[in-house]
Amino acid sequence: MIKLNGHFGSIRGRFSIRHLFLFSASALLVIVTYRPYSNNNNSAVVADNSQVIDFDRPTSKECRPVNKIAFMKTHKCASSTIENILFRHALRENLNVAMPLKGNYLSRTELFNRSSVLNTPWGGLAVDIFTLHNRWNREQVMALMGPSTFAFSVVRDPVDQFESLYNYMGLSATYKTDLKGFVRLLRTNQSVINHKPRGGLGRFGRNQIAFDWGVSPKLFDKDPDVIRDRIQQLDDEFELVLIAERMEESLVLLADRLCWPLEYVTHLDLNVRKPERTVRLEESERHVLGRWLNFDTDIYEHFCRRFDDHVARFNSFGQPDRMEEQVRLLRQFNLRLRERCVIQRVGNEKLRGKFLETHNDTFGYLIQPNKPDCDPYAMSEPAYLRLFREKLNRRAKMALKRNPFVHAPSIRTK
Repeated sequence: MIKLNGHFGSIRGRFSIRHLFLFSASALLVIVTYRPYSNNNNSAVVADNSQVIDFDRPTSKECRPVNKIAFMKTHKCASSTIENILFRHALRENLNVAMPLKGNYLSRTELFNRSSVLNTPWGGLAVDIFTLHNRWNREQVMALMGPSTFAFSVVRDPVDQFESLYNYMGLSATYKTDLKGFVRLLRTNQSVINHKPRGGLGRFGRNQIAFDWGVSPKLFDKDPDVIRDRIQQLDDEFELVLIAERMEESLVLLADRLCWPLEYVTHLDLNVRKPERTVRLEESERHVLGRWLNFDTDIYEHFCRRFDDHVARFNSFGQPDRMEEQVRLLRQFNLRLRERCVIQRVGNEKLRGKFLETHNDTFGYLIQPNKPDCDPYAMSEPAYLRLFREKLNRRAKMALKRNPFVHAPSIRTK
């Protein structure tokens, strides 16, 4: 028995002498053939078929853990919790995270371009994890990371997402009314709203999921067949789309597809808004908003159906209640985490240091001070970004010392 102690737990594996020999031989081959990695800066990406992973299958003894992961982080879809899982994985496996020179956006109103990562002091390093906000551009993400990258995203009921977005991002300043007043405007004079610019310097507004996923607002009022075709294209760009309202099942599927132990997706719910900062909408108001959020409504309904298919397939590779059992285990893991690590859930204004987020409308966690291995579960995004930038800077300097002729590329691609 060989025991591997990880950053947040232990993983045990059994290796026969034959397997150990094969592992040693493989390691020797890697050492002999090693050459420094450089990101592919060409517009064409050449796929090595031997490294392309079949993501559409359940975890089995033959699967290999996936470390090349692109998460399209959609706004207000419980994505901070998923991002934290990926950040912890990057720490545990010593992976590089795609990071712009500053801030927490890889792109804002424009589609993602890999130059936002390449034009940094660490631009010559390999990229393993892609998880910050951006406007999705699969071609550029794969050009940055390689064709074997596992790409996934998350969606939420569009009305609930818009309610959260409207209040969290201060869209009342854009539309000059609160959310209920906004709904009244939609009922009486929708053209006034449609001609308003998006809020947040163009980042936030109608059909936010579609906008985050790179869909042009020019398509929002197109024929339903055009919208349906574009959604199918988006379906082809993601190996998996999670559903925020079914987060536990989503994380079970994610762990399965990534060939991870279920413990890896143990989590605390992060960036949750305080109840007093939410607006309760009547059913008639929800209906009006849902019709206006037409593209996102179609996206959500499409991927809810796809999610049901994923769950059915997951159950078909075991007992009929396989998903139910895995969700029960995940809840146990989460309960143990809270009992061991959390002192109390508190408002963000009561947090300090690495746990302090940017918005006081949300909750965070007071963590046991004598258990440093608990910290990563509750660390804020700003704290992680500082940590990863320090790591990337150090690695880039070390790479430059090993090979003075290697430097970060400076390009602008289209």
